[in-house]
Amino acid sequence: MTDPAGHIAAALRGAIAAHPREEAGAAHDMLAVAESIAERGGLDVDDLRQRELSAAVGAALLVRVLPFGLATPLDRPRLRRDAYRCAAAAGADEGTTIACVAAALVAGDLLRFDPSTTAIRVRQSLLEDAPMALLNRLTILDPDSVVEGDADPGAALQVALSELEWTGCSGVAVALARLGEAGRGNLGTLTAALAGAAAGHCDIPVEGPLAERADRAATALASLAAAGAA
Repeated sequence: MTDPAGHIAAALRGAIAAHPREEAGAAHDMLAVAESIAERGGLDVDDLRQRELSAAVGAALLVRVLPFGLATPLDRPRLRRDAYRCAAAAGADEGTTIACVAAALVAGDLLRFDPSTTAIRVRQSLLEDAPMALLNRLTILDPDSVVEGDADPGAALQVALSELEWTGCSGVAVALARLGEAGRGNLGTLTAALAGAAAGHCDIPVEGPLAERADRAATALASLAAAGAA
């Protein structure tokens, strides 16, 4: 990966591109969390509470925690701790909280690895902590599988990872197109964000203030990631 900021910006832009007309929701939360990390140097629960985040549940919470994986991809203990605390602060149950940790790990690993390798790595990381139901989700689905809309968090993460594998991480547009109607909700936002992180570009135009905010946050998160790797 030669351009960490580009991959992070593509993840943020991908989430926005999935729902460009929404002023709130999962994509808004992801960008707000990224900006909070950028400004505070990491997780600051009090700061997040002041950013008017949505009352997210399920797969939307997975999208919210993705910036922790993007900001500290090589510091897995911190990544796991911050993603867990962020989800817990939102009132998530234990199962959803662990799924959020898995999603953040996936985001971080997709910056360096393909979807299949990412699934294996994250599954190994969570062997002692995650319930078997989630561990079983950290595999790639068969391409002929039927994909429904917003599913439970573990299922949504499995579908998003599988979409990236099926499309060869070729971009946000093809991943959303393949999802069809199923990609209109938070599953689409999650898939688009992870597709951007993996591909390093968002092939759906995102312009204006949101794009500028995404790029600024991405530059700051890339700096944090570089500092963590030093």
